[in-house]
Amino acid sequence: MKEIEISNKTVEDALNEVKREWKLKDGEYEYEVIDPGSKGFLKIGSRDAQIKVKLTSKYFSRMVAEYIGQILDFSKDTSSDLEIKTEERDSKIFVYLKGSNLGRMIGKHGKTISALQHLANIYVNRVTESKVNVFIEVGDYKDRRREIIKKIARQYAYKVIKTGEKIELDPMFAFERRIIHETVKSISGVRSFSMGLEPYRYVVIEPLKRSGKYSPRRSNSGHNSSNNSSAKRKGGRGNRNGYRSEKVS
Repeated sequence: MKEIEISNKTVEDALNEVKREWKLKDGEYEYEVIDPGSKGFLKIGSRDAQIKVKLTSKYFSRMVAEYIGQILDFSKDTSSDLEIKTEERDSKIFVYLKGSNLGRMIGKHGKTISALQHLANIYVNRVTESKVNVFIEVGDYKDRRREIIKKIARQYAYKVIKTGEKIELDPMFAFERRIIHETVKSISGVRSFSMGLEPYRYVVIEPLKRSGKYSPRRSNSGHNSSNNSSAKRKGGRGNRNGYRSEKVS
């Protein structure tokens, strides 16, 4: 994730310098001796040792956890029993927040926690040489949110099939857009794609024509968008989940 080359009088001195500068702990780095150096003879021909230090994912995982903890310390909504745990998988860092009264920390439609996740990604990627993705999980929020978004995707997909008109949803976070795409992909007669730039990137669901006809197919849930009482008429907005119900262009 990050490699540092450094020279000093000895290998030990070089390693200690990196550990001090980057505040490394045991298990958070690996190093390779490029040149062990030489004292020479009467200092003639002497040269410094040179090493290459690689910072591991454990280091960045700890730094992200500490960074998030520092931000949350300033929030009056942070519970006193908050627990922060991390896990590294490939180039991903998963941060798990557990404690009481986590609702305010999540924010409406997950905006607060998603903003915190965005900051954590910027923070860690300023010092890494390869892309690292940070994901923050608060209790079982994302699992519950995933089911809500799947329901929204099915409702609007069937509405597109029924009306033959495309629908643009409000801007969403990346993980929410992925759920929309996965759900719509399982329903024949429609397709979805993303448009716009972050943080205003949104999903468009539009009909697919087959021999001049639309081909609706129910998903396993058998839910049809004609029963969607929360969406308003053309140009309106849904009143529960913050997504545009229709915006036909």
